[in-house]
Amino acid sequence: MAAPGPAALGRGVVIEHGGAIPAPWVAAPVVTIDDSVLRDPAAVIDRLHRAWARREAVVIEMVVDPAVFREPVSVTVAPWELDTAFVPSTDRLHFLVWANTYDARSGEPIWWWARKAARLGAEATPHGPADIVLDDGTAAWVDGGPRRPFVPDDLATSDLGDAVVIHTDSVQLGQLRVASGPVAPNASLAADQLAAVAHLSGPARVIAPAGSGKTRVLTERLRHLVADRGWEVDGVLAVAYNKEAQLEMERRTSSFRPRVRTLNSLGLWVLRQHRGTPPALVDERDCRRLVDSLLPGRRQRRANTDPIGPYLEGLASIRLGLLDPEEVEASRDDVDGLAQLFEPYRSALAGRGAIDFDEQIYSAIEVLLSDGPFRRTMQARCRHLLVDEFQDLTPAHIVLLRLLASPGFDVFGVGDDDQVIYGHAGADPGFLIDYDKYFPGAADHRLTINYRCPEPVVVGARTLLDYNLRRLSKEIVAAEAASTSDGALRVVEHATDRAAASMVEVVGRWMRTAEVEPSAIAVLARVNSLLLAPHVALAEAGVPLSSTVSPTVFERTGMRAALAYLRIAAAADRIDTRDILEVLRRPTRGLPPWFSDRLEARVTWSPSQVRGIAKQVATKEASKVERLASDLAAVVAAARSGTTRDVLEVVRDQVGLGTAMTLLDRTGGGQGSSHLDDIEALMEVADLHPEVSGFETWLRSVVSDPGDAGGVTLSTIHRVKGREWTHVAV
Repeated sequence: MAAPGPAALGRGVVIEHGGAIPAPWVAAPVVTIDDSVLRDPAAVIDRLHRAWARREAVVIEMVVDPAVFREPVSVTVAPWELDTAFVPSTDRLHFLVWANTYDARSGEPIWWWARKAARLGAEATPHGPADIVLDDGTAAWVDGGPRRPFVPDDLATSDLGDAVVIHTDSVQLGQLRVASGPVAPNASLAADQLAAVAHLSGPARVIAPAGSGKTRVLTERLRHLVADRGWEVDGVLAVAYNKEAQLEMERRTSSFRPRVRTLNSLGLWVLRQHRGTPPALVDERDCRRLVDSLLPGRRQRRANTDPIGPYLEGLASIRLGLLDPEEVEASRDDVDGLAQLFEPYRSALAGRGAIDFDEQIYSAIEVLLSDGPFRRTMQARCRHLLVDEFQDLTPAHIVLLRLLASPGFDVFGVGDDDQVIYGHAGADPGFLIDYDKYFPGAADHRLTINYRCPEPVVVGARTLLDYNLRRLSKEIVAAEAASTSDGALRVVEHATDRAAASMVEVVGRWMRTAEVEPSAIAVLARVNSLLLAPHVALAEAGVPLSSTVSPTVFERTGMRAALAYLRIAAAADRIDTRDILEVLRRPTRGLPPWFSDRLEARVTWSPSQVRGIAKQVATKEASKVERLASDLAAVVAAARSGTTRDVLEVVRDQVGLGTAMTLLDRTGGGQGSSHLDDIEALMEVADLHPEVSGFETWLRSVVSDPGDAGGVTLSTIHRVKGREWTHVAV
């Protein structure tokens, strides 16, 4: 008989409890599946996965009826309650029991994959030279292990002849496609890139430092699987981080047209497959209207504030960060009622047959969890995933990818833990650092050469990155042809109040002495708010700009509060009530809910009038009102004798807005960058306009300019990965 097949295929066998072990497996380890395993299957699943991944034959002794875990279960728990490493355990147990094993429970071993192949037109030959015979008379093995090409010698024995291999992936997709032998990638690649592209089998992590050819490796790996190895397009899927990356990947692979999706379009695809029709996608404007209509105890909108933005950020923290709605609400001071808003908001979207941007991911997770048979169908179409920018994935992205990639977890993840610019909605380098936890048995490939930058830039970056405590150690070197000029990297030291002016001097010198066109220059910062000062300074100097900075930057939590304090400082004894309400809880003062209503009884206030309220309330509340009045008086006093920077320093240090924003940062407010950055950004701009009274009007007028497409690029580092300029200031 054909059993146990070629040793290279590593097939095991399933037997009944107490049944005899067939002769070919008498020396193989035995794994028992009983009720205790069903109650806590983790250890047995890990053991079976290792055996399957390494093609080590095992004997699986079934004490329970495998029918009890045959059908994929439905999970009704909310996605935010899940651990990022969660997938239904029975999905994996069922797969690992039957993926690469004979069934000997009734006597002679049966290879069920041969019978499934026979339904597609092959002839099952249990006593022949292999599992099946194809229409042309070729004998073939149906391989149930991790998919890989085989050298003919791997399968050859004295009595097996010239049999070929068909993988179970192909059978599941209704095809009898003969697997190719090992084929070298058809691309001119460096040795480290080639090793990643030619990765033999199973999951892999590719650490790709900046400029190391990440996109080239990803697209060539895709080409290698589909064009060289002949794997079915319907089982291989590339996942790009955003639309721009998707289009670039599609452009590079247009000759064979693989499947490429963004993370969000992946979620939308899942929903479309489940519902039969695509849900309508609503934009941010509609989301804002919906949130506004559902907010409990709504107040009249105040000028120069964005009360809805924090709720959108909170919703993102729940759905992408998979955080408890109540914990998100408790961590912030500007999203009262968020936990109660969460489900009505989603229900209102569902009632319209619509989804918003984040709901594409969150709802896709829900349907994959709740509809087990559908989940199994989708998994057959996602056997091999290639995922870009892995370091920027959120917990929801990880759960979605693992649900689709389960049970084999064949994920080729490319990224760089050093390039996690910020923890937006839970993005964490840990998903890349601990890759093997999420994709067991993953191989490790590391790219080492930066082809983009001169040697001094590479050395400087490498030195700086070495200070990171939480990172993978890595080698980063410049390409042999890279420039070694000492002038390629220049460090400019400046006083705190000279940052923006120094940037203008650097850019101006490039444009004057080196005759560099504005479009060849980029000014980059870690987060968008820190571009505010360079934007204003360069605009005031007459430099044409193409900037990501827009008036929306003033809607951020820290920025709104700081600007309100500046208006308070300039108003002196006629402070707008709306501005006091804006800063009432920044920092938190513990004032009772009725206090806001008391303030709204007047249009304007002076610090002494606010202090007068303290005489009219209980002692417990009086001290809190006194503190507010003292804060207002300190800000007004700073404006009388000082500059815009002086006022902001009082607000940050004496009033305590800096500490409040730091606490908000630590609780994961979800805006994608530090709230304290907003205050620091304003302080840099303050040096360009010392007069407090006209500061905000001046600032808004400068930022309102839409800019010039051919101007100096101002952007965050995160937005411009992969782009190049001849001159860059950071």
